[in-house]
Amino acid sequence: MLKSALSGNVINTPLYSSNNNQSITSLGQIYSGETVVYLDKNIGHIQTKEIEGIDKYYDEDYHFFDQSEEDDILYSVVDGKKIFRQEHQVNTLLGKIPFYSGMNVLDYGCAKGTVMKRLMGLKSDVKVHLYDVSRMYENLWSRFIPISQYCSYQVKSEWVGHFDVVTSFFAFEHTPDPLKELAIIKGLLKDNGLVYIVVPNVFENPADFIVADHVHHYSELSLRYMLAKAGFETIDIDDKVHFAAFVVIAKKTPHNSIDYIVEAGQLAFVNQAFFDMANRWKNLKNKIRSFEEENLLCHSAIYGAGVYGNFIATSLQNLGSVVCFIDQNPLLHDTKLFDLDVILPEKLPKNVEIVYVGLNPKIAKGVMNDLIAWAQKDIQFFYI
Repeated sequence: MLKSALSGNVINTPLYSSNNNQSITSLGQIYSGETVVYLDKNIGHIQTKEIEGIDKYYDEDYHFFDQSEEDDILYSVVDGKKIFRQEHQVNTLLGKIPFYSGMNVLDYGCAKGTVMKRLMGLKSDVKVHLYDVSRMYENLWSRFIPISQYCSYQVKSEWVGHFDVVTSFFAFEHTPDPLKELAIIKGLLKDNGLVYIVVPNVFENPADFIVADHVHHYSELSLRYMLAKAGFETIDIDDKVHFAAFVVIAKKTPHNSIDYIVEAGQLAFVNQAFFDMANRWKNLKNKIRSFEEENLLCHSAIYGAGVYGNFIATSLQNLGSVVCFIDQNPLLHDTKLFDLDVILPEKLPKNVEIVYVGLNPKIAKGVMNDLIAWAQKDIQFFYI
């Protein structure tokens, strides 16, 4: 049983459960505990039972490449050029928000603060501020802004009504109580100030559905519902400009809440999509094991060292036939996953006959087809 953090509805039956004591986090790490997912059918929203000790987890254990300014997640590869996520985020932000000289901006849940650092490099006349629920990044923040412009755990009292824009990049999926965070943000904004939120789009990246540390999985309907309930007017929700994400812009209003009625037809469509997603994940482990049993004598590798790759690895009955993990992100090279090396595609051992493709199904075949290094190799691919 779970109480919806957005609507307050009590949900008795889970939509999905990992059914074991081994789950996967959004950073592609193994977490000891069961992932249990619930659907709030009244607003088209998925909520995962939060992990035990969630505040401590984000304060001390959630290491998003925390001691390096350069480490980042690979966003895409275009004509052979690697584009990283935070680089894309700041370019998208600049395309959405008309920044002007003297504007006060706060990144709420900023982690390393790299997006704001990049923004400063492009808009030096904008005054940026940083806030996070952990102190582990403060040594990085202090390298580019004074202590008066950042804080941890609790926002500064002098920041009330101070900001023109508050941004939040991939943080609202983590927080147990999004309405509480929006109330804080509303208090920090000037009248008619803007909140700019980026959250995962689980419909475009189904891996988000199973990660243990993402408490909330939004639809456009539940985003509009949440913002209205917090007294924000939704200006735009863009599901195209950032792959597998919703980019949301909303304006502070003087109202405590705004009426919002979820349209029945849209709600039915969203709920059915969530049901289909849950069933797919329930059946996927059996699909992986069936393929494995048909190819027991073959040497294999797993392409993708993230959530999908971890799911494949934890689903296999015998990881001993897997030679290595493969990933194009240079930041993962010379690391190990399940005690196996993470290597570049061009370094694939000659004895590998099967590659389990641990990528988003929407892009997996395209990525494999574009791998010039494997053009002449006789490899059987398994797609999830």
